[in-house]
Amino acid sequence: MNAFYVIAAAISWGCIGIVLIFDFVFGFRALFHVKREMITELPKGFSPLDYQRVMRGKTSPHRLTRALLVWWAQKGYIRIEGGTGSTVRVWKLKNMPPHNKAEFYDRGTYVRECKIFNHVFSDVRLNTGFKDLSLNRPLVSRKSAAAINKSFSIGENEGVFGAGHFILKIVTQALCFVPYFLAVAWGTIDSSSEGLYIGLSIFSVIGVMALKYCTPIPAVIRYPFFSVWGGAPYFAIVTQYIREVNDPWYFGTAALVFYAVGTFILILFADYREKENLKEYSMLFNYRNYLFFLPKKAAMKESYYDILPFLYTIRLASVLKPKFRSEMLPEWYQGKKGALL
Repeated sequence: MNAFYVIAAAISWGCIGIVLIFDFVFGFRALFHVKREMITELPKGFSPLDYQRVMRGKTSPHRLTRALLVWWAQKGYIRIEGGTGSTVRVWKLKNMPPHNKAEFYDRGTYVRECKIFNHVFSDVRLNTGFKDLSLNRPLVSRKSAAAINKSFSIGENEGVFGAGHFILKIVTQALCFVPYFLAVAWGTIDSSSEGLYIGLSIFSVIGVMALKYCTPIPAVIRYPFFSVWGGAPYFAIVTQYIREVNDPWYFGTAALVFYAVGTFILILFADYREKENLKEYSMLFNYRNYLFFLPKKAAMKESYYDILPFLYTIRLASVLKPKFRSEMLPEWYQGKKGALL
């Protein structure tokens, strides 16, 4: 058997194994550090953006829209008028106070929250002005979010992490690329394709890198670019490889699949958290369990509208709403219950 094939197969299967170990060890690291305790309420000032920051930003944009609107209404910044559709009319009652006069959990998160609030309601007059907002769309566009987050270490859908986290991501991405290039090299040697595989692989990587990391470029440009430069060459390589290349240990086939799955899915689980972040994660994990397992009779003692922002952010709103639902409307809401309540 060709010596290059043996070495390439060994390296490729090793890279695949290391990434799977990373996913298991670091993906479950946070769960291993959860201290089982009863958490019945969150610290004062703990906002939906704090949840987004701690929980790796795993809150979809429309859930965060609903959570923040209810949160701001609870604080008296806005009043909401709803109907039967997914659009609500929001009245601006007052500005958010500066951080030195406000109650918050994390200063950086609060400053960012103020910037988002001011951006959304910059064109709305106090008390007399209103704005119609869709509950199924992000409060802030991707372009505006980039401008707001420019001075922060947190993105619109990302959590705050240290250098160790990003090093882990870079290493994991590199480990996804190595087997792919080794498979391409073996395909070129075995099929005598005169560089066809190498050329296509370079195009596919350029397309993937543009899609994943050139986020300032609008999606209407990035996705077509990826389809032409990333997707088409990749599928051409897979088709040609399976049809033409001798691969008795199936390392090349596995490498081609792993390149796509690892780059877009497995890399998400390679997540490194600092110790302080793990403490906050433990708190939120236990609070979520408290809400989830609380008996229905005991749930009636909880204020439904107080916890509503977090029913959205913990991604269990549809499951937990029936248990906590209240027939009364809060003071900050007018009109029919609609999609928000």
